Amino acid sequence: MRVSRFDGADFANIEPIQITPDLTESLGGGYRCIRGEFVTFLKQGRIKREIESELCRCWGLTHNGKLAGYITLLTDKLTLDYERLAEENIRYTTYPAVKIGLLCADERAKGAGRRLVDWALFYVATEVVQKIGVRFITVDAFYDLDKPHYDASGFYERLGFEFVDPDEPVPPAVPYRSMFFDLMPLIAHFKNAVIQEEAST
Repeated sequence: MRVSRFDGADFANIEPIQITPDLTESLGGGYRCIRGEFVTFLKQGRIKREIESELCRCWGLTHNGKLAGYITLLTDKLTLDYERLAEENIRYTTYPAVKIGLLCADERAKGAGRRLVDWALFYVATEVVQKIGVRFITVDAFYDLDKPHYDASGFYERLGFEFVDPDEPVPPAVPYRSMFFDLMPLIAHFKNAVIQEEAST
């Protein structure tokens, strides 16, 4: 019986590692993705160049030294056509955000994509917000009508992301649907957890 390179891997319990420019050259062997361009981004140097140019940071999941998936994060802004935070007396329609630039999981690594997004939400809500103001995570969820049809928005919607334009016609005019995640509930949850832990000691 053929054994997959990720048999036995529990990605929910694997901590992502930061991928440096050097690692982008050594981790791509045997990596497979439904969208071949995401493999190309890694193997032909796009991610390496963007890291070196301080345009993004990249993290990956590995199992037995093999890359199971990667995610890039960069700065962004979320612009809406309404005052999302009006109840907090914030009268803006543009807000600071961190963007998921690229997310790709090996097609054999079940759960790797979910783990990377969950980790990114936790990382930004617990660490990044301690250093800079950021309220939202954004993503341009890939949408492609070519065969095979590919729509990543459902994946993000299941994780709690909302559409920037819920009334956008489908298929969209561009090959993606812009989405966002409000970090405040997570931020409040983690702050309360710290307060409770300190109170119990």
